Amino acid sequence: MSKDCCEKKKSLIEPYGDVNLEMFKEFTEADGISGCEKEASRVMKKWLEGYVDEIMYDNLGSIIGVKKGNGSGLRLMLAGHIDEVGFVIKQIDDNGFIRVNQIGGWWPHVLPAQPVTVTTRDGKKYHGIFGAAAPHGMPPEARKQVMELKDMFIDMGVDNREQLEALGIRVGDMISPRSNFEVMNNPNYMVAKAWDDRVGALIAVDVIRRLKGVDHDFDIYAAGTVQEEVGLRGAKTAAYLIKPDLAIALDVTIASDYPGGENRIKCGAGITVELLDASHLGHRGLIDYIENICKEKAIDFQLEQLTGGGTDSGEINKSFEGIINVTISIPSRYCHSHHTIIHRKDYVDTVDVIVELCKRLNKAELEKIRSYNR
Repeated sequence: MSKDCCEKKKSLIEPYGDVNLEMFKEFTEADGISGCEKEASRVMKKWLEGYVDEIMYDNLGSIIGVKKGNGSGLRLMLAGHIDEVGFVIKQIDDNGFIRVNQIGGWWPHVLPAQPVTVTTRDGKKYHGIFGAAAPHGMPPEARKQVMELKDMFIDMGVDNREQLEALGIRVGDMISPRSNFEVMNNPNYMVAKAWDDRVGALIAVDVIRRLKGVDHDFDIYAAGTVQEEVGLRGAKTAAYLIKPDLAIALDVTIASDYPGGENRIKCGAGITVELLDASHLGHRGLIDYIENICKEKAIDFQLEQLTGGGTDSGEINKSFEGIINVTISIPSRYCHSHHTIIHRKDYVDTVDVIVELCKRLNKAELEKIRSYNR
């Protein structure tokens, strides 16, 4: 085998771009379902400190880091929601088994035998497992059925209710998926829980960190919004606090580059700009502006039309008299499960494009974008 061929093969598995894996790990492994995002909020605060002029919160708990620009007073909102899908304890039976209510969208097929973390009111964490009957002796028709969530339970490895209560576990406590952040065999692929949507919050933080010492006109607001998975609630309250002139929602979308998929939206294809989702229509002027940056910088991009599901844009774009807004997404495989996969090229390219956007934006550029729909 030639030297050139060997070097080409080696390059296929070299990591793309520069990322902070410690930051990825802390963001994705934090437990924070909708309504219980404080642990994730503390992580975001840690990585913003020293890079922003101010940190503020809305009354639902969304965290917002503010990096001031050159005094124009114009505002760009970067919104990535920090809540993840999970459960709350609905009932504890006499034998210590837990029944749950879901927070966010779950397909029960992905849950049997999966581990979870129960977090008590005082922050203690305990390991549990979704119960799964062994196939031995199970009727053939039962094996083909997907259990409904109401029929599922969590086994905490205790004898009775009293033992759970002694641990401080009570009805209403948060239950989150239990899994670790990992770099995969090709180091450009990374697997974790909660990429939906800690990756959006990570991008917003990384943009702020990349702008340290860089001249820019707009004030940049990096928002870790809450309660997206249950109705885009933090996006609305954060938008009313920030009052942005422009806004970009940062989220995941559904990759279809797997066996049986459409192979339309692919991991590793660069920046993904949403023309539309079920909650909003992207502002065409801002979409064109972002596309032109990609073309000038030779950055790969793809256009998405997500007809099922919404993003924070759904509330941001219709705030006040309307906010110029678009969603930029990271393709993800196996979303809303314990193990979601993303590609680091998509992350790095998205950060690069938004940093360039922040450098270019000024009042004149804003008017160009505004004029598209007039």
